[in-house]
Amino acid sequence: MSNIEYLIGVDGGGTGTRICIADLSGKELVRADGGASALGQGIDKAWTNITLAIRAGFEKLGVERPDFSRCAAGFGLSGVTVKAWAQEFENKNPGFARIVVETDGFSTLLGAHNGAHGGIIAIGTGSIGEAWLPDGKRLEVGGWGFPTSDEGSGAYLGLKAINLVQRVVDGRAPHTPFTRKLTSVTGDSRETVFEWMAGMKQGECASLSPIVVEFGQSDETARHFLHEAGREIEIIGQALRADAPSLPIALCGGGLSQAIRPYIPAAFLASTTLPVKDSCAGALILIHRAVSA
Repeated sequence: MSNIEYLIGVDGGGTGTRICIADLSGKELVRADGGASALGQGIDKAWTNITLAIRAGFEKLGVERPDFSRCAAGFGLSGVTVKAWAQEFENKNPGFARIVVETDGFSTLLGAHNGAHGGIIAIGTGSIGEAWLPDGKRLEVGGWGFPTSDEGSGAYLGLKAINLVQRVVDGRAPHTPFTRKLTSVTGDSRETVFEWMAGMKQGECASLSPIVVEFGQSDETARHFLHEAGREIEIIGQALRADAPSLPIALCGGGLSQAIRPYIPAAFLASTTLPVKDSCAGALILIHRAVSA
C-alpha cells in the first residue's frame, strides 16, 4: 500500500453524501458534500455522487485530476445490509487502490466513540441502534424501516401526527392549535388528507415531526407523542445493553436528536454520551485501520 497518498472517508445516505480527505496519518485535510448515495437509490447513482463529492474535495486542495489509484476509501453507506447491493458497489469500484464498505450505522459508531467499542442510537428521519462489543460481536436493534420500525424517529412522530389528523377530521379528537398547524400541511378534509398521504414516504412523514416538537411544551397530545418517542429510544438502549450493562451509548443525529432529549427518561439519558466525531470521520477511521493493519 506504499503507493497510497490519500485516505478518504465517505458518509452516504438518502439525502446526501459527505466526504473527508486525509493524509496517510489520518489527519483530515478537507471536507466536501454531494448528492444522495444510499445504495437503494441505485449503485451507479451512488458512485456518481460519491466521486463528484471526492473530486470537489480535491479541488479545494488544488488537485484538479486526482489519481484514485493513489487513494484508499472507507465507506459508511445506507443500504449495505443488502448484501447484493454492497457486492455490486464493490464490484464497480472506479479505481481506488483499496475500499472498505460498511453500514452508515457502523461508521457512525466508530466516529461517535473515536474508534473504540460502544453503542449508538441514531435518531433522525429514521432510527437504529448499533453496538460493537469488546468481544467483537456486533448488534443491530430496530432500523427495520418505514413504516413498521424507526421507533422514536421523525417518521415515527409523523405517523402519530397524521393519525391524529385523521381523528380530528372524523371528529374523534378536538381541533387545537397543534392540530391546526398539522392540517395546514396535510389539509383538513378526507379528500386532502388522502391526497397528502398518497405521496407519504418516510421523509414526508418525518416532515411533520418539527410541528410535534414545536407544540411539545404547550400541547398535551404532542408532549405525549414525544414522551412515547423518548421511551422508545430508551428501549433500544436497553436491548443494546442486554448482555453489556455498562456499554457506553452515544445519542447521534441532527436537530431531532437534540430536540427529543428532554423527553427521554432521565436516568437513561444520564447514562448516554454525545458523539465524539461524526460518521464521515468514522469512515476515515475504518480505512485508516485497514491500510495500517
